[in-house]
This record gives sequence, C-alpha cells and structure tokens, in this order.
Amino acid sequence: MKKCNLPTRKETFEILKRYHVPSHIIKHSVTSAKLAVFLAQRLNDNGVQVDINLVDRACLLHDILRICDFSSSDYSRFEQPVTEDDKAKWRRIKEKYSRLGHEYAAYKLLKAEYPLLALTIRKHRYMALLDEIEKPTTWEEKLVYYADKRVMHDKIVPLKERLEEAHKRNARQHGSTAQSKLNIAKVDSLLFRLEEQIFANIGLNPLEVTNEFIDLHLNT
Repeated sequence: MKKCNLPTRKETFEILKRYHVPSHIIKHSVTSAKLAVFLAQRLNDNGVQVDINLVDRACLLHDILRICDFSSSDYSRFEQPVTEDDKAKWRRIKEKYSRLGHEYAAYKLLKAEYPLLALTIRKHRYMALLDEIEKPTTWEEKLVYYADKRVMHDKIVPLKERLEEAHKRNARQHGSTAQSKLNIAKVDSLLFRLEEQIFANIGLNPLEVTNEFIDLHLNT
C-alpha cells in the first residue's frame, strides 16, 4: 500500500479550527469518520487492504469548506455562538471558493500539501458516481463517499432514510426536471450497489451498523 502524506489527528482538528468549521459540521464529520474507519478495519480483517488513516482524515476534513454551499448568511440555526471573526472567515472563504462547490474547494485547499487526501475528499460529491473520471474507485474513496451518505447530522441511519432526507433538502440544488430525477435515481441505485459491495466483503447487514453497534465492536 502506497504511503501518503497526511496530517496527524491533532493536526486535522487544528485545520478544522483554522477554517472555523461550524460545530455541527464537525460532529457530522466525526461520525462519518467513525463509520468509515469501522468499515475499513473490517475490510482489512477480511483481507482487503485499506489505508485507515487516509479514510479517517478524509472523513474528518471532507466538509471543511461546506460553508461554501450555504446560500444564506443567516447563522441563527448554528449550534455554537457565531462570532464576527467566524463571519469574516466564512465571507473570505465564500469569496474565494463558492463557485467551486465544497468538494472541489477542499481539493484546491489541500492538494499542495496533501494530494491524495485532497483527491479522496474530492470524490465524495453525490453526483460523482455518474462521472467516469470523478467517481470513487479506491476503497478509501468509496468508504468516505459511502460514510458521508449514511450519516444524517451526527447519527448513522439507514441509507434509504438518509437519501430521502437529503433529496428533500437538496431539491433546489439538484433540480426537479425529469432528467434531474433520472440522474438522482441512477446515483441512488449505484449507491445501494456500493453498499452491497462493501458489506459483502465484511459479512454484516448494513442495517446492523449503527452508532451503538460500532461502539460495542470497534477494535474488537
């Protein structure tokens, strides 16, 4: 397995702090990492080589510039008190990256120092499964992509439940035309196929794997 340059876990949280990532985004990212690392460990246990550190750091940083996608400057629903320093940082981020989407923005931010990490993060875009160049192909990319789609806020939920919630929330972003609906149906079908691929290699039912299940079985 090729080694790659990665931040330590401590450095990763320092990066999140440096970019003023909102607390609810960090919670989502931490839970995504929890799920992805668990799956990576199970794959390794079953003879499938996965770089667990890459999976962990990519999940923790996958939404580092998620603020780019927030169209409103109303932060009243954020969990933490929003300071003027936060607002200024987010304004600068939006000015620099908002046209890219948060996946590509994170890639541009991290690629010089952490190229493989940046690429792994870039591949988690929902529609990427329809793109022959951008779709996740390595196990690390697949796990980061999949874990993000299983975590609703900071809770691991069934894929179907998470997708239904996301589609309602993102209807404006993906559109409501017949072609948009067809593309969403295609992506969802490929996502369930990816889920089958992952769990066929670890001998578990996806519905078994919850926050509580991982707490009981992680590192056992």
